[in-house]
Amino acid sequence: MAATINTVLGPISTADLGGMLTHEHLLASPMGVEYDTTLPFDREGQLLSLIGDMKELRAAGISSIIDPIPIELGRKVDFMRDVSEASGVNIVCATGLYHEQGTFSGLPPYFKMKSVDDLAGIFIKEITDGIGPDHIRPGVIKCATGPGLVTDNERKVLQAAARAHKATGVPITTHTTDGTMGPDQLDIFEGEGIDLRYVTVGHCSDSANLDYLRNILTRGAYVGFDRVGLEGHVSDEAKVGVVAALVAMGFTERIVLSHDHVGCMHGMRMTMMSDPEVAKKRSYTYLLREFLPKLKATGITSDTLNTMLVDNPRRYFEGG
Repeated sequence: MAATINTVLGPISTADLGGMLTHEHLLASPMGVEYDTTLPFDREGQLLSLIGDMKELRAAGISSIIDPIPIELGRKVDFMRDVSEASGVNIVCATGLYHEQGTFSGLPPYFKMKSVDDLAGIFIKEITDGIGPDHIRPGVIKCATGPGLVTDNERKVLQAAARAHKATGVPITTHTTDGTMGPDQLDIFEGEGIDLRYVTVGHCSDSANLDYLRNILTRGAYVGFDRVGLEGHVSDEAKVGVVAALVAMGFTERIVLSHDHVGCMHGMRMTMMSDPEVAKKRSYTYLLREFLPKLKATGITSDTLNTMLVDNPRRYFEGG
């Protein structure tokens, strides 16, 4: 059954999503960039660049993306709206918060001081009333955990995400770190009584551990195989084998695909892009150009790929 989904240009039917990449970013920045008065931001230049990228993606067969950048990491929903309007790509933005561990972290003190219900109230208000003067409404709720454990503050955000989902029906997408804590995230969501069919556990492609992935899949959640082209944990060749194995196990209808590409990292140099072998894999179309043919070479059919890119994102929003 088709449902309505919030995009940065307003609500559309899930039947109109078409092919979808479920975890991409137009802009991102380290927490605190907004306080650096010496740092310029070339909005017009970046806008034109990303409009071009999205037009290229649309020409390649992808009509929609989720940009799950959280509140505190440079979210600019008016920028997303302008890119969507000019490119014709549906863009779904997020409410929610990042994890608090490591150098590139989130969760500023203001949010740490909030209760679970306070945080849920912020997420719900953004979803129902919209963000900023144009009242742009998020279509997903983002939450995150760091490597190897769930901190008390991260737990609060996950619980708040679950409560906001129950109040609004908007699905949840998560960040995991180093291929860890996906099942622990699901434990917290189940403790809040939510249906895991509305959850995508992100960055599962950072793990090649089939037992870890099965733990997530058998509980009904989606695995975000969403770091295609990012090989810090698992090579793309190994990713191909993992996807093929999961398809052979019967999990096709619980896999979604993406890159976790960032078109503009404002205030932070992406040193990995100085390596030409890395740089050629960091685009919004690499998955379509390079990764899908490798999956097909294993015997995965076009219909199966269509399920991952078209049917599964639609079902994720519909709870199917």
